[in-house]
Amino acid sequence: MIETPRSQYGQIAELIRGRIQDGTYPAGSLLPSEDRLAEELRVSRVTVNRAVGLLRSSGDVKVRRGTGTVVRSLPRIHRDAQARYAARQEGSGAGEVEVGKLSLKSRTEYRQIGRTTTPPAVAQTLGLRKGEASLLRSRVLYANDEPTQIADSYLPWSITKDCKPLMQADAGKGGSYGRLAELGHGPVRFTEDVSIRMPSEKEQRTLDLDASQPVFEIWHVAYTAEDRPIEVCIHVMPGHVWTLRYGWDDQPASTGR
Repeated sequence: MIETPRSQYGQIAELIRGRIQDGTYPAGSLLPSEDRLAEELRVSRVTVNRAVGLLRSSGDVKVRRGTGTVVRSLPRIHRDAQARYAARQEGSGAGEVEVGKLSLKSRTEYRQIGRTTTPPAVAQTLGLRKGEASLLRSRVLYANDEPTQIADSYLPWSITKDCKPLMQADAGKGGSYGRLAELGHGPVRFTEDVSIRMPSEKEQRTLDLDASQPVFEIWHVAYTAEDRPIEVCIHVMPGHVWTLRYGWDDQPASTGR
């Protein structure tokens, strides 16, 4: 069963992943113990442990203290950069819509809503003066009570300070973009810069990650019809939970003379 020229633990990780995909080990179920797998596959327990380590890094399994190694229960969530904002009127925010389409229970936990000192990089993007305040709406999003992302939105305080719905967790149908539109600053254009990095210790705790699991960091910037940047939202998302999709129309190259 195990091919000797290849690393044993890599082959075992592939074998277990195959069993997860074909339903032998269903989502949310416990994996057999490392001792049992070692006996079945006729390898050492150390080899099985290294294989499970690979599966933990890829997000296929998670170790729960006092329980054992559990198969990932959440399906991959698809984040369509173009469609997600067009569909936000279906719920209070785009993240809620994405999770709802998978028949998962959505929940948003706000960590902070209020005036804050704007981080320098955010202030530069928003075109704010040094020391100028912004409204921070900092939240953690969940699907079936599992954390799926951290999202910190910064909005110019000068525009939002008198908007009571934006000071509340539930900003109403259409979310914060709906309220910005009512203020005359509705977003019509967006840009996103995506990078991949390892999570900080705080992010590991918040998102329930192993230190070896990378995250997407997405800098999302929304612009008004006057091309004014009106929001910076920094998303931190576990790489094994999300698939990012970007679509665009073909633009023929200019044939300038």
